[in-house]
Amino acid sequence: MRLIKAQGAGFCFGVKNAVGTALKNAGENVFCLGQIINNERVTKALSEKGLKTVEDVSSVPDGATVIIRSHGVGKAVYDELKERGIKIIDATCPFVSNIHKLAYRYYRSGYKICIIGDASHPEVKGVNGWCGLDAEIISDENEVDRLFGYEKLCVLVQTTFSSIKYTNIIKKISKHQFKSLEIFDTICYTTIKRQKEAEKIAGKCSVVLVIGSSSSSNTDKLRQIAERFCDRTYLVDDVCRLKNIKFTPSDSVGLLAGASTPEELIMEVINFMSQNFEEVQNQEFISGVEESLVSYKEGKKVKGTVILADEHGIRVNIGGKKDGLIVKDEATLDGNYNPEDFLPDSVVEAIIINKNDPDSGCVLLSKKKVDLIKEGDKKVDSIRNGEEFELVPEKDTKGGLIGKIGTYSVFIPASQIKERYITDLKPFTKKKLRLVALEIDDAKHKIVASQRKILERERLEREEIFWTNVKPDVIVSGVVKRIAPFGAFISVAGFDCLAHIADISWVRVANIEDVLKIGSTHDFLVLSADREKGRVSLGYKQLQPHPFTLAIEKHPVGSVCKGKVINLMSYGAFVEIEPGVEGLVHVSKAARTFVKDINTVLKVGDEVDVKVIAIDEPNKKITLSIKACLPEEEKPEEKPVENAEGETSATTAPAPKKERTPRPSKKTERKPKTEDDTQKEWTDETSNNPFAALLKDIDVENK
Repeated sequence: MRLIKAQGAGFCFGVKNAVGTALKNAGENVFCLGQIINNERVTKALSEKGLKTVEDVSSVPDGATVIIRSHGVGKAVYDELKERGIKIIDATCPFVSNIHKLAYRYYRSGYKICIIGDASHPEVKGVNGWCGLDAEIISDENEVDRLFGYEKLCVLVQTTFSSIKYTNIIKKISKHQFKSLEIFDTICYTTIKRQKEAEKIAGKCSVVLVIGSSSSSNTDKLRQIAERFCDRTYLVDDVCRLKNIKFTPSDSVGLLAGASTPEELIMEVINFMSQNFEEVQNQEFISGVEESLVSYKEGKKVKGTVILADEHGIRVNIGGKKDGLIVKDEATLDGNYNPEDFLPDSVVEAIIINKNDPDSGCVLLSKKKVDLIKEGDKKVDSIRNGEEFELVPEKDTKGGLIGKIGTYSVFIPASQIKERYITDLKPFTKKKLRLVALEIDDAKHKIVASQRKILERERLEREEIFWTNVKPDVIVSGVVKRIAPFGAFISVAGFDCLAHIADISWVRVANIEDVLKIGSTHDFLVLSADREKGRVSLGYKQLQPHPFTLAIEKHPVGSVCKGKVINLMSYGAFVEIEPGVEGLVHVSKAARTFVKDINTVLKVGDEVDVKVIAIDEPNKKITLSIKACLPEEEKPEEKPVENAEGETSATTAPAPKKERTPRPSKKTERKPKTEDDTQKEWTDETSNNPFAALLKDIDVENK
């Protein structure tokens, strides 16, 4: 004798969840609206734990707790429970909840709701409660004619309904022309799977045992299917029933079980057969072998069929005894999850991220990870022609960095990270790099990439732009990077240029940072640019007003100001009236009296009052006078003088004559001026503008 057990025998996910919820919450003052599942054994066990079963909300006292069973209830029941303040524990199967939402949405949109199913079944009653108890309920193709009077029709189906009967009904509905027709195949995938498996097992077995309660709709559907293929089909709701069945040693016995059948009843049947019949070959191991072929290894990519999508996520059939669950945060790359984008029976690819989630009892999956890999593989196709891509390396290894793009591993050698060789790779892990592919090995899914190539190319492009635009007499903006005794280094578009100390200020400066501070940005005039040597000289003072210009604005002709004697020459004294701006006081303008030697009336460092008497702007010369600032000498007192007639008049007594010193008879020969004497004369170059020659060809004001 052979025993062949169906792989899908026993509790489905919805029933397992409902029973587990009831066992967890059963106790005093806890009620269930109807039997939690259609199985007397389970109902009895829950009753012993204190769970009370009622058929109507009116039987529930105020302050109690109500468990809503897996079949679900109508909207009015929820509203009444909330109004009375009764605590709700909702154990409705998620597949049934999805039907509720569809019924409610289309009913509010003006559609007539058609439910294909058993009108007396609690699930169908609950769905009808979400469309005003006004649905058309049909269970046979002969009843389809009742629907033809409606313009807008939405068709739903009981989760445990026969898939064959459903197909025949839909064929007939589809032949009629409705103004608007929406059909949703809401039969639970486990129901379809069990029914197909029932056909297969019943077709090759001489005896079929359908284990479960006769009150269970899905169990009864399995019995009906098995009877079509096997005459010796029996419903077994208790192991005692087996004693009345005549088995033979040559029988092949198929074991089917409804979704509400507890595992212990199934095991009791298997144990009875093994103990009462010799040489029983239990082929339950077939299911175990099939199950073992379904690997739930984390990181594995799997394909699955969408069972249901709601606001929590997507439930997927991935084979084996466990369903897959894609929570909404793992559904899409952009985070915009819409359940309507994942229709039942559509195929999705995902990666296993948790093979056993205790909360849902499912294998947790990530569709987002698969989509990310696909995007990566698409990117590989785009980078084959040298297109730049970004990557964050996952870790460092000997000789370089390693990362992933799609299904390809990416290696960045240490020599290809920067233009200079990198010895410490740690700072570059978890840091975004810009890369180009050097080599792509599709067979091994490996890529060798470089950031150095990008950096070199960009540097050459910057250099070309720099040397094309940085030419003499061009004004550029630069940042002061560092100071040296001989000048300041200025960064212009990333290139180091030098502003010599002589080109920083019109006046002598002791500290360059008094003029240019590190980190500050200024405009500079390009004085010279040598691409071959990589040198650029900049001028800062050339873009600043000349001190002479400021001085003559402040001290026009006729004005009096204070100055300081800074140099004495035989022909006069140089007096500084502003920093870096000097004027000449000729020896003849140094005092009210004749001055032969300037050193007798002035010395270097004297502060004197001077008057501006002339300005030679083109040659940047200022003529000053000390004499003009001195008070005039007092005139001698006048004495009265008598004339011949004896009259007096005021007259000035003649000054006594000085004896004249005879001049030597020999004439003194005037020596011709030497080159040294000529250099002592005052010029613009020796006083106000030592760098005039540098600017003579540059129109600074117009730059």
